[in-house]
Amino acid sequence: MISISGVRASFGSFRLENVSLDVREGEHFVLLGPSGAGKTLLVETVLGLRRYCEGQVVVAGRVVRGEPVDSVPISYVPQDLAVFPHLSVRDNITFGGRARGMDRRRTSKKVEELSGLLNIASILDRRAPSTLSIGEKQRVALARALFIEPRVLFLDEPFSSLDYYIKRQLIEKLREIKDTLSVTVFQVTHDHEEAFMLADRIGVMFEGRIVQVGTPLELQRRPATLEVARFLLAQNIFDGEVVEADLGSDRAKTRVGELLFTSTASNGLSRGQKVSVVIRPEEIHVIRPDRPLGPKVQENLFTAHIESRIPIPAGYILVTHIEGLGGPVEIHLSSCAFDDLGLESRSTVPVSLKAESLWLIPR
Repeated sequence: MISISGVRASFGSFRLENVSLDVREGEHFVLLGPSGAGKTLLVETVLGLRRYCEGQVVVAGRVVRGEPVDSVPISYVPQDLAVFPHLSVRDNITFGGRARGMDRRRTSKKVEELSGLLNIASILDRRAPSTLSIGEKQRVALARALFIEPRVLFLDEPFSSLDYYIKRQLIEKLREIKDTLSVTVFQVTHDHEEAFMLADRIGVMFEGRIVQVGTPLELQRRPATLEVARFLLAQNIFDGEVVEADLGSDRAKTRVGELLFTSTASNGLSRGQKVSVVIRPEEIHVIRPDRPLGPKVQENLFTAHIESRIPIPAGYILVTHIEGLGGPVEIHLSSCAFDDLGLESRSTVPVSLKAESLWLIPR
């Protein structure tokens, strides 16, 4: 559906550096990165709003060369939403249809369908968009974008200005829309939760470069670089050295401080290679002494000394210390697990840094 091949472009002092990316038809693709990474510039380049100096962009079989592709139905919801202040809500939504000469019957049907899908039927006849809440404006902008039945929907930080409750509602609504309508979505965001809730695949972007593309699970479990691991909040990152790598079984042993860790992914590494050992806080298993060990938690067994407990929504962060490791280890637990384990009164816990969840990144 969208093919970006070796695109280079300069915008003032900022550059897109050899960007290559494919978005499949019907896919919800999310471009994730910090502010200033070049996400919006890439979207505007794909839309034909900015020119590139090298490479090629193809959208639905049409080559984009610095001007919008009029023959392909595309919709774009920018960060500022661009709701027309001089038009009523209904006229905002139907603007694209009127420009294309859509007949009255089809227009009415589409308005009814979208207003029901987005829960905005009660505000259709509002004459002043300035009286709408941010959440209502987001829905109106989305309805206007979907009204022309686009093949590709581009969304640039669509929920950035919303409070958490409204954002979660709209994320659920967008998931419903994606399942109901036949549309490819290319979304830009800096919000991890938003990306992981919506994306079929995620592309991580830093400083004008795409550094990794994968499913949410692949990115979470197998970050390609330390930059990606840190950005995706893999708090537990330790310096180590490979002491054994079995390419046949794809297993490795790595020394970190005074400890030896087993991991299930040697990642093509060799003995003596310096690596960073990464494990996400939620992948560390706190062991119940009264229960048998499951097959996934029988390696990398240690005693963790609890240094502090930090409450978070629906759970706790345990900041712990494992003797010989040389640095703090964060563990995330749900409130239910915390209470069930009786950790309020305990200072140590047996833990397993699961071998299948450890990832080695060459340094």
